[in-house]
Amino acid sequence: MQWLDNPHTRRTHHSLKWSAYREDELPLWVADMDCRPPPCVDRVLTDALAHGVFGYGIEPPGFRDAWVTHLATRHDWVIDPDWIVPVAGVVPAMRMALMAHPKVTDVVVPTPCYPYFAQIPALEKRRLHQVVLSRSPVATTYAMRPEAGAIEAAIDGCAGPAAVLWCNPHNPGGTVYSEAEIQGLCKAARAHDTLLVSDEIWADLLLQPGAKHVPLGRVADTEQPSITLMAATKTFNIAGFSCAIAIIPHTPTRERFSQLQLAMPHVAPLAFTVTETCLRDGWDWHRTLLVALINNRDRVAQWVAQFKGVACTHGEAGFLSWITQNLGAVDLDQSLAAAGVRLSPGRNFGDPTAVRLNFGCSPATLERALKTMTPIFSQLASNGDSHD
Repeated sequence: MQWLDNPHTRRTHHSLKWSAYREDELPLWVADMDCRPPPCVDRVLTDALAHGVFGYGIEPPGFRDAWVTHLATRHDWVIDPDWIVPVAGVVPAMRMALMAHPKVTDVVVPTPCYPYFAQIPALEKRRLHQVVLSRSPVATTYAMRPEAGAIEAAIDGCAGPAAVLWCNPHNPGGTVYSEAEIQGLCKAARAHDTLLVSDEIWADLLLQPGAKHVPLGRVADTEQPSITLMAATKTFNIAGFSCAIAIIPHTPTRERFSQLQLAMPHVAPLAFTVTETCLRDGWDWHRTLLVALINNRDRVAQWVAQFKGVACTHGEAGFLSWITQNLGAVDLDQSLAAAGVRLSPGRNFGDPTAVRLNFGCSPATLERALKTMTPIFSQLASNGDSHD
């Protein structure tokens, strides 16, 4: 695995990350990485070009087996392949989960969280109940967790049938939730016949030693409605190949969800094959990626530590740092943008005093961004000292 020497070249290939802003700005926002995927992807694309025909397709026969093997090997979850419903992405699947359950009137979501967690219930005209996550120390960083009993209280407070949209590992915090925490969530949902939908797209980017991902569907009772959403797109940097899976053990829930596929975009044949190939042959590349991400993560933490009143939550998984400050600057992202660095605004996640930084980039790009941001954070910390 190698970072791109000149990531600006991504602009010529219509990269959302690099093309959305001016050429003199550094984008450390949307969650893809500035590196090529595993070499096995090149082989798939070379074979596809040699064939040269790109028509409609079907699910390859080995696709489900690749996921079944992966889940058993890496996550101790033995599933029936019939539980798998291929979908064109985790975010569309979250919305389809609510569409498939029109009787659900209330949706519980954590906050701060990936913006679609709040936006999807609004699109589907469901009542939103937010559970505020608080920071708690873990090793050399922080985790973002709900207060004890908060989820149960939120479900209790719902006026009608409810769903919980969960995120594990968490985005933007990177928290990996323990088996006890997932058991508590499943127990609370089971007591109220609440639908559980868990976004687990970051499950295979664990950076903290000893961290272990616990799939929600492995813990939930197979007779309770749960939908576990996974994809290889973050893990292997193949976001342009839209392919994910919904794992739904509960037959009635799976049937309702599957019926919606008739009117939705299907996974393209090449996306199926790229995903399967990465799950089988991409792990040597993946090991080198984790080392590179850990180095970048630690550099961001080291940089943040110099500023009083500023904290960094980058948790145990992913390539995102959640930078918070208690110094009153609610337009921090705008100040950074004016200096030429684009981060994800915290207000989109539910916290206007924060920003999300994507460190899935070369050390050179990261150092340039940190150098540019240093005067702004120094001034911010200085202003905070003057108000002590």
